[in-house]
Amino acid sequence: MSISAPSRKKTALICFGNEENYGLLFVGGELLLFNQDIKYFDAENDTVVEDAIMWQPDFIFFSPLTRFFPPALAVLRGIKNMLPSVISAFGGHHACAMPDIIDICEIDVVVVGPVRGSIEKILSGEKGVIRTLLTNPDDMPMPARKEYYRDIPRMANRYRKFMLSMLGCPWNCAYCSSSSDHLKDMYGKDAHKRYFLARRPMQVIIEEAKQILSLGNTEEIEWVDDDIFSGVDIETWLPEFVDIWEKEIGRPLYVSSTSTLSLKVSDNALATLKRIVNCIGIGVQAIRPESLKLLNRGWDNEEKMKMAYDRLTSFGYAVNLQAIVGLPVIDPVEDALETVKGLQRIGPGSICSVYPLQVYPGTMLEKHCKDNQLALNDLSNGDTNSGIPSIVFPDSATKKLRNICKLGTFFVKYNIDELWMRILINVDFSDETSQAISMGKYYECVVDRLGDKGKDIFADIQRGMKLVF
Repeated sequence: MSISAPSRKKTALICFGNEENYGLLFVGGELLLFNQDIKYFDAENDTVVEDAIMWQPDFIFFSPLTRFFPPALAVLRGIKNMLPSVISAFGGHHACAMPDIIDICEIDVVVVGPVRGSIEKILSGEKGVIRTLLTNPDDMPMPARKEYYRDIPRMANRYRKFMLSMLGCPWNCAYCSSSSDHLKDMYGKDAHKRYFLARRPMQVIIEEAKQILSLGNTEEIEWVDDDIFSGVDIETWLPEFVDIWEKEIGRPLYVSSTSTLSLKVSDNALATLKRIVNCIGIGVQAIRPESLKLLNRGWDNEEKMKMAYDRLTSFGYAVNLQAIVGLPVIDPVEDALETVKGLQRIGPGSICSVYPLQVYPGTMLEKHCKDNQLALNDLSNGDTNSGIPSIVFPDSATKKLRNICKLGTFFVKYNIDELWMRILINVDFSDETSQAISMGKYYECVVDRLGDKGKDIFADIQRGMKLVF
């Protein structure tokens, strides 16, 4: 059922990156409830500014990740230069953490909070910072995937799509913009629990999944709940969800969890989930106790990580071990190598993803960097393929950390000796070799998750993405 609006206008939604812009999908769904004309634009196209100008929108919406904020601003300025009357609005984690971006002259509106409650104000001409209230997940619109895939067809053909049941995270990691304490400070403890730690209705989730299957080629769903085993209802919700998903959707899931909840959840839940999940990502993040403490993950340790890995693999799961390097410690390279060696001990031969630290606004880690006057690297974008950490280190350390990010998958999967690790992280790779390593790493992860089918679809993946390397 649609909602009345001041008048029918045209809104351009600008999307960045190689993965689905899930936030803007919900924004598009909300705009459709107001009978608005919407069109998505692919910012990975060099002609995105000209394409948006040609459509002559009344509004232009952005929900960029932190890494995409600078290019989003550049796109906005290009459009505003030719369409000075277009109204621009920013939302999402970055905008919520930095509402003072409203002081940038080209930005007209910053939405702090969910999209629900903001659209009618924007369409009616309100500008400045618009703060919305947290209601509950029932209040979320259906994502506008039909329009998104129509306008950005490469996303329709992406082998992996995004879905979630829970918007928030029960943990409080120092590096994460989904940190519970960060969101509690913004919205209050009760509202946070009601909105971020509750699940979307089951029938809505299944309806969304069916829509995905009807609109494009989908081989896998990445379930982007921060921890699949969180929630007080997990032992009852999970069996119901698995039964329906297996019967009505039938696509494998990639999910994420932690050592703590992977050890806490029941054998029955693990066995049940295995029917629809091909891989579980486990956030190891660091190995040294002092590094885990810095990341506000002092509740974790290598012994628990190993126990969780062994338990999950005993149920037949493939496990993707994930880690972060480039931490603000005395010797970040040695810390990173210790983390990689720890991953080898936890899961020899495992799939592995090693990410460069990204310092997000509003997080405890950002405060730590400010308090300790640590300079941030403008070239960092948090991408595992580019591998450049957020913190400015000496050039030699940055090169080694970058190479650890690029080569970590191979170091762990093929149990590379420490001697060779130390040799390889000192190599200056050409752009051609760097790109080849990134594609090889991506290939390994896809095939380890999807088996022989992954080999068949990898060529399509290459055509549908612009890899950063």
